[in-house]
Amino acid sequence: MILYYFKIAIRNILKNKMFSLINIVGLAAGITSFILILLYVRYEKSYDTIYKRSNHIYRLRYERSSAEGESVKFASCCPPAALRIRELYPEVEKIARIFRYRATVIFGERRFYEERMFFAEPEIFEVFDIKFKAGDPSRGISNANCAFVSEAYSKKYFGELDPLGRTITVDKEMSFVITGIFRDIPGNSHFKFDILLSWPNLITHYGPDIESSWGDTGFYTYFILKSTADNEEFEEKLKLLVERDFGEDLKIYKLTCELKVQPLTDIHLKSHYMQELEVNGNINTVIFLNIIAFFILIIAWINYINITTSISLTRATEVGIGKVSGASRGELIGQFFVETFLVNLAAFITSLILILLLLPLFINLTGISSDYILWKKDWFWLIFLVLFFSSVLLSGIYPAFVFSSIKTSEVLKGKYVHSRGGIIVRKALVLFQLVIAISLITCTVVVSKQLKFLQNQDKGIIISDILAVRAPRIRDASFGSKLITFKEELIKNQIITKFSVGTEVPGRQILWDAGGIFRVGSDQSKNYQIIGIDYDYLGLLEAKIIAGRNFDRSFSSDSASIILNEKATKWMDFESPEEAVNQMVNYWDKIYTIVGVVNNYCQQSPKEAYEPNIYRFMPHGRDIRGFFMMKTFSGSENSILSLVGEKYEEFFPDNPFDYFFLEDYYEQQYRNEKLLGTVFAAFALLSIIITCLGIFGLTSYLMLQKTKEISIRRVAGSNLSEILLLFSRDFIWINSVAFIIAVPLCYYWLSGWLKTFESKMDLTVWNFILPLVITLFLTLLTIGLIVIKIASVNPADNLRSE
Repeated sequence: MILYYFKIAIRNILKNKMFSLINIVGLAAGITSFILILLYVRYEKSYDTIYKRSNHIYRLRYERSSAEGESVKFASCCPPAALRIRELYPEVEKIARIFRYRATVIFGERRFYEERMFFAEPEIFEVFDIKFKAGDPSRGISNANCAFVSEAYSKKYFGELDPLGRTITVDKEMSFVITGIFRDIPGNSHFKFDILLSWPNLITHYGPDIESSWGDTGFYTYFILKSTADNEEFEEKLKLLVERDFGEDLKIYKLTCELKVQPLTDIHLKSHYMQELEVNGNINTVIFLNIIAFFILIIAWINYINITTSISLTRATEVGIGKVSGASRGELIGQFFVETFLVNLAAFITSLILILLLLPLFINLTGISSDYILWKKDWFWLIFLVLFFSSVLLSGIYPAFVFSSIKTSEVLKGKYVHSRGGIIVRKALVLFQLVIAISLITCTVVVSKQLKFLQNQDKGIIISDILAVRAPRIRDASFGSKLITFKEELIKNQIITKFSVGTEVPGRQILWDAGGIFRVGSDQSKNYQIIGIDYDYLGLLEAKIIAGRNFDRSFSSDSASIILNEKATKWMDFESPEEAVNQMVNYWDKIYTIVGVVNNYCQQSPKEAYEPNIYRFMPHGRDIRGFFMMKTFSGSENSILSLVGEKYEEFFPDNPFDYFFLEDYYEQQYRNEKLLGTVFAAFALLSIIITCLGIFGLTSYLMLQKTKEISIRRVAGSNLSEILLLFSRDFIWINSVAFIIAVPLCYYWLSGWLKTFESKMDLTVWNFILPLVITLFLTLLTIGLIVIKIASVNPADNLRSE
């Protein structure tokens, strides 16, 4: 019997080739979309779950607030906190600190600037179960002058050589012997490192006082809390620790400080604080993509149901004969489920092929780590099987019961038509599809417009044609004079027009943060972002001095001067920028004079609010380990890089030439918006295609029932436009209802999404009208093609039986 069902099913699939192909393609597209989105969602949610005790690992972070309530929230923490916790709180099993150290690493002739290098306490290997290829994690890093490297960096520096026992030099200041090699840290870890250095060397390098400094926030602290302890209760205990150890200093600067306990697995999606180790994901984006994935899958199933039931008229005779021959309703249901099984099987095989082909592109688009191999994940095959059988059941149950309920008497009399209830169900399904399609198109339009709005906002500075080069970290006593000569050589050779040095460049979060700063005569200290700059920094960026002056070579007193931005003047309660000029500021018990006020410009992007910035003067000879910025002539990037790189190598031979063009670097801040816009656009297009296929199926069914009516109207003199309008009215109504349902849903979500931006576009009525016009046009186009095809047939052929 089963074999017979399969034969009949294959015959029917081949008999209705076009509809079968539409069903297979629609289901395959929906399944592929669902799996790919699910891959991204699961990858984002898998961050830091790779560690065995991830549910018991926490990060200790720090928050500092002024007397007026302005706060700065750090992902990092103060160094003494871990020492006191280790000493006082037995509920903490293990605690470890790391300290990021960006520097130039040298081995032989090879030199690289390393971002993922940390000083680490030996307990780090107990908090995070890091796997080792060689070396003993319990030894080595606790001793001075030892280092561990990842497998990837072992190959990068040493090639096929055995790195154990070999020496690397950091900034020509410290030397370390490689004593261990650890496995590469997976991409789904918020804490990625390639070199770990001995903790004793940190103490030697910065001095022993570094461990007792409650004002330093550059340390990242992780700990394992015993399973019997509660993290919220533990956080309450830490308030007493801060008050006892740091309370007096906080009172002097009129600040408050809190230590916060953050679950490790919350960091990637729920943490967006100062000094994060990397740019984290967004939980709201993940949730919304999850919803989209299910909606895409549902409209694919709806599409299958609509098309399958729409062709039931052509198979009514088959069902009637089957019933006359003695087939039971259960046998008929079984037969149609076998057909559904085969269509889904073809769709899922097609989907696997599509996933295989699209996966590299999808990984590149979303930034998923290439080591996250989909096929090796147990969840993938489990979900794929569950999805397959769910698809067979959900897409097949309604058509199977529709077919099996066909009445034999009506079929044999040639009077079988679908019930009004069945037509309403199919229209309701199309309505649901259109709601999703309109919603996705609306979101695509708004996300795209918001991205363009941000990109077109006046940044307050000019960042085009600027080359940024990382300032040399390896330098000698002649660095200041070399830097001046380097600049003069570039300008003389007409490679650049302007040159500047600063601790930061636009597009980067300012990492130099300071509290306890206040205007002389005020008792209100607040937090500020600090940028060290030279004479030409603001001029190169074409920032506007709106009061006072810029740093000037003719003023020898500028080493004790500062410049504020507009936000900082308001932070210090000045009535106007002009009032701030020549006023005094207490910066950690040192007095500085405000010589100028610069306009608020977008240090990061217009997404973010302006921060109160203080610009400190740092001449070329000072130890600015930041960036060179060079205004270049418009021309070939390759020739500019070649010439600048050649001069850089000549003047700073021990340093790697690490560069980027500022405009490109700045654009990277919009990565999440670009990703969201691309995803919306892709799946909006997919939902439209699938919805149009569903409309095509339903319209084909309706036209099949009304073929004779169309022919009669043609004979009576009706033209094509009148017939099209007649049969489009229902779908125009469905589009209108879908629009009414979709608009409030979209407005609610998009309003919330736009609130996350400091600068945002207005949600106008046209943002919602355009999707309606698009779906209405495509709906009418789909219907029109079918009506034209039927109406072009000779009416006599359709009316012959009458």
